[in-house]
Amino acid sequence: MKLRLEVRAILLLPVYLLIYVYSMLVFIPWYFLTDVKKKKAMAKRLKAKPTSDKPGSPYRSVTHLDSLAHINIPGADTLDKLFDHALAKFEKKDCLGTREILSEENEMQPNGKVFKKLILGTYRWLSYEEVHEKMNRLGRGMTALGLTPKSTVVIFCETRAEWMIMALTCFKYNFPLITLYATLGEEAVTYGLNECEAAYLVTSVELLESKLKTALPQVSCLKHIIYVDNKSINKAEYPDTLEIHSMQTVEELGAKPENSSILPSRPAPSDLALVMYTSGSTGRPKGVMMVHKNLIAGMTGQCERIPGLGSKDTYIGYLPLAHVLELTAEISCITYGCRIGYSSPLTLSDQSSKIKKGSKGDCTVLRPTLMAAVPVSMQQI
Repeated sequence: MKLRLEVRAILLLPVYLLIYVYSMLVFIPWYFLTDVKKKKAMAKRLKAKPTSDKPGSPYRSVTHLDSLAHINIPGADTLDKLFDHALAKFEKKDCLGTREILSEENEMQPNGKVFKKLILGTYRWLSYEEVHEKMNRLGRGMTALGLTPKSTVVIFCETRAEWMIMALTCFKYNFPLITLYATLGEEAVTYGLNECEAAYLVTSVELLESKLKTALPQVSCLKHIIYVDNKSINKAEYPDTLEIHSMQTVEELGAKPENSSILPSRPAPSDLALVMYTSGSTGRPKGVMMVHKNLIAGMTGQCERIPGLGSKDTYIGYLPLAHVLELTAEISCITYGCRIGYSSPLTLSDQSSKIKKGSKGDCTVLRPTLMAAVPVSMQQI
């Protein structure tokens, strides 16, 4: 038996030798080309220290131990200046992308329920330059409708490219943006709209028809509704006191020669940028006010934790833009030339509930290098 084992070992010796040689030939170039030693050192480096010797004192980044970081790009102390910086560097590069809907099908489930399934095409991209042109047309168009600097705009809409374009427009023209979660119910939306007393609302046709239509009689402050879809609606079904416009018609208004001289009134760092309403999970939604320098400081810390963020990266945006994590993550990406492809929790993967069997989910098509995540979304994936 012992002799038999020795013979087997001798016979397998060339195989072991071949595996060893192959491993060395592959491992050594990989080790040096990928700079593993440097990456390990970066991972193990000291990242934070306590601010004092007292037990329980807060920790602070070693790069800013003596003072908090408050600005990342010199001179860019407001959100509109971040986009100006990005536009100057990445003008022709992809900025925001959306998948084309090729078809929708109703699919009967074994339990008798009918689910809407999507067949989606490739991502279609807007460059930084194209986004900038849309911002200018929208800003001039909204000003022509009567909106003045420091007047608020409510956005009640799903995460999509139009959401971000509208936000960037508001930041540039100094229209404080009020955000409401698209998942809020009619009562919470009515409460938020009445509390903030905004005259301008941005939404989608789906939310307008499903949640806002019955709430509008209880909201007296609204004067203008802008819907982001390229769809038509029956305006006769809405109160006569409301003016309803598509985002496209507002852009067209801003492109008219008589409005070409309208210039943005740029914000100061201390000007109000956002009022973000909470999700209302513990009662009525609460509005949280943030000025430009608050958000700039937060994003400075964010970007320091993502070394090397740049135009080689692709970010997938699917979390609610009405949450500060997703909004600041996306603005940070835009600032550094990282393109953003839009998605939703229902279309993220090939197995997502809205993806037709045999079709590709958004992650498969986009191949992102970055994403923001929360535990609930990870469980769904």
